[in-house]
Amino acid sequence: MVPFASISLGMGALSWLIPRKVFSAVDNLLYSSYMRACLFVFENVASTKINFYGDIEAVSAKRESAIVLSNHQSNVDWVVITMIANRQQGNECGLRFMIKYAMHYFPLFGWYTYQHGYVYVRRFGSVMWSAVERQLSFLKSLNEPFWLLIFPEGTRFSPKKRDIIESSKRFCERIQIPVFENVLTPRTSGFVLSMRHLRESVDAVYDITLAYDQSKEVGREKCAPNMFEFVCGVNSKRTLHIHIRRFPVNELPEDVDALKEWLMQRYLIKNGMLEAFYNGDGLPDLAVIDAPRTPFSVTVPPSLFFAFALIAPFFSTTVRKIYLVTICSSPALILWLRLRGCV
Repeated sequence: MVPFASISLGMGALSWLIPRKVFSAVDNLLYSSYMRACLFVFENVASTKINFYGDIEAVSAKRESAIVLSNHQSNVDWVVITMIANRQQGNECGLRFMIKYAMHYFPLFGWYTYQHGYVYVRRFGSVMWSAVERQLSFLKSLNEPFWLLIFPEGTRFSPKKRDIIESSKRFCERIQIPVFENVLTPRTSGFVLSMRHLRESVDAVYDITLAYDQSKEVGREKCAPNMFEFVCGVNSKRTLHIHIRRFPVNELPEDVDALKEWLMQRYLIKNGMLEAFYNGDGLPDLAVIDAPRTPFSVTVPPSLFFAFALIAPFFSTTVRKIYLVTICSSPALILWLRLRGCV
């Protein structure tokens, strides 16, 4: 993150001299390079097999703006969404996330992702909706396609989180809907607010269901792999199953209660699909088996760039000083986010 942040801070210092279009283009190049370096590890190095289901052909046809909904099981999930964005004609540069508030404390990461358009929300306590709305307005102002990824469950589904799962089940019983066994009850506020602000700016809503073959291994009890397990696990089990439904935005209801009900129904369907997957039936609407991986020509150059940037301080005192200044600036950047009411 330090090389990445050093370049970004340098660009930020010169932003008043650089036209916004040029600044955005360079920032997108930097961001997509980082994402493609991640794909090098999680696709190429891991030799991942990917099966697509549903509307992958429609989603891959052209770049477009979308609100993306996905179930959440692992810290690998965001990389999987990046894999999909890359297949939309290299649209990983447009990928933004709605993420939990605490992550703005991560040194350098919090500052950079905020200025790139990530949306921070609190899982507990009062939400600063003004800060959220400001970020959504920033996305509206972009003159380029973007994705806003939302994990409506708010946290990862894991059989180990028994208290959270039981709380989700009690909520289902209270509102008299079938109990979720494979997902958590979706929180609707972030999605509803995003739809209210971005309806005129997005082309579609993508409903994505992720499933990992590794979660069906004996003894895992539906527990999805973490990053290390995914990359270093048994090769024959390193298979991703990605189901995508694309909904044109004009097909979604505008009424708030109807929109909440729509999201709840999508999660009922998602829960059923995952139940069938764990029982051995697979996901429905198989479209592509063992999809071609992102080419080395796309992932290797940025990986080499960041590898060189990481070892550069060992050979250059100038680079070492730049990185040290970047690291020392982290507390000030976090303070800036707080004082400006950004989070």
